[in-house]
Amino acid sequence: MTHQTVQALVNYWNDLRGSRPAPRRSEIEPRDIKRILPHVFILERNDQWTYRFRLAGTGLCNVYGMEFRRHNMAALWQDESQQEVLKVLNEVTGSGTVGFVDYTAETPDNRQVSMEMVLLPLAQDNGAVTRVLGAAVVVDDLPWVGDHMLVRQWTDRVRRVDPADLTIAPPLTHAARKIASAMPPRPAPVPSLGTRRRNSAAERPYLRLVKGEQLEIDKAK
Repeated sequence: MTHQTVQALVNYWNDLRGSRPAPRRSEIEPRDIKRILPHVFILERNDQWTYRFRLAGTGLCNVYGMEFRRHNMAALWQDESQQEVLKVLNEVTGSGTVGFVDYTAETPDNRQVSMEMVLLPLAQDNGAVTRVLGAAVVVDDLPWVGDHMLVRQWTDRVRRVDPADLTIAPPLTHAARKIASAMPPRPAPVPSLGTRRRNSAAERPYLRLVKGEQLEIDKAK
């Protein structure tokens, strides 16, 4: 079963792209998905082995206990899972495949949590697909999540879906209004490499803005 946050992003992406293989990065409007924004990320493809985080939601950073800025997505995975995820990422950017990944993440003291992730192709203004829009969410309701770093992870199940076979989503205006109408969650302070830092009470960023990316996502309230 697909997590509701993952499904909401898939619906938004599918509506936005229309009949095209992928929507353009410049078309993503953070306000339309503010309810799920803490779990959203954008990757940039450098080569077939390197997909670096350009943007990462503060909710996602909080779950992992680290900042994702400039990190290679592939480096998060263990052993053969790394090659499996890279293969999916290359299919997402190469052929417009939509990837769903069910996986397990683990803390240094061997606590485990089940998670779900979606990987969606995202095009540049010239039509080249060099970005990946995604979301990752915790499936298990465990009280310690967010208090312990996640340092290892491996795939449990990987699904590849042709966009033409996706469940038909509601119209964009309806989907966007439904997501935007809910009050966004107040994210906890985002820790960096195990060290917790307090955010200003006046600031509630939902995505970390990485230098060079022009989306004003970190200004969402």
